Amino acid sequence: MLDFVYKLNEVLPIWPQTNKWSMVQISKVTNTSMPHVIQFFSEGLARELDLESAITLDEANRALDLLKKRLKSEIEEREKILAERRASAILAYERIMVRVSSLQAQHKWHSAFKTLSYFIGQYEEELNCDGLVAVYSEAIRSGIKSNTNMQELSLCLQKAIAIAMSQKTKEGIEDAIDLIDAYGEFFLNESTGKGPLLLGNILAALEEPAAKFELWDKFKSLVNQFYAIG
Repeated sequence: MLDFVYKLNEVLPIWPQTNKWSMVQISKVTNTSMPHVIQFFSEGLARELDLESAITLDEANRALDLLKKRLKSEIEEREKILAERRASAILAYERIMVRVSSLQAQHKWHSAFKTLSYFIGQYEEELNCDGLVAVYSEAIRSGIKSNTNMQELSLCLQKAIAIAMSQKTKEGIEDAIDLIDAYGEFFLNESTGKGPLLLGNILAALEEPAAKFELWDKFKSLVNQFYAIG
């Protein structure tokens, strides 16, 4: 249950306000078995759910809050351990960014992407949000330059946006908007159709928080820019 709480907390920021998600979708995005997803949400919402059930963002947040309270001591213990790992991750981050910068300067984009991907695999849970957003941003940049497949690039963008939005601050939302400003045109013009779909979903998720944190003009200008290009 503890792993599920952490994973759900990561994905909620990219959940469009108006959409309901099925148990199947939640199982997939949190990498949690279906029976456990149904069990955790049934407990968190105090009602019986099944395979066909779908829930709103508000319901997911309600369930998450209850599960966090129930697991308070376990979360506090994990956070202590993570604090030690985060200190090590910061040092590793500083080293890896110097190395990646050198690879990029030599136009070794594929090596830069692979180096960043390996680093993410090692330190994703320990590095702070700002560091992770920066790493994912450079991974997207290097991946585009090295013609990395759309599935990997899409995952990087989704992760970066989710992490930025998970901070639930003006700075975090602005970081998410800046990511779309930097890479959105590439995804909009991607030929398989997956890129434009992903971009549309992210913009839908950003709309409400952009208005909430008084970033509407910046967000709207970006949307108009993209769809004028498209």
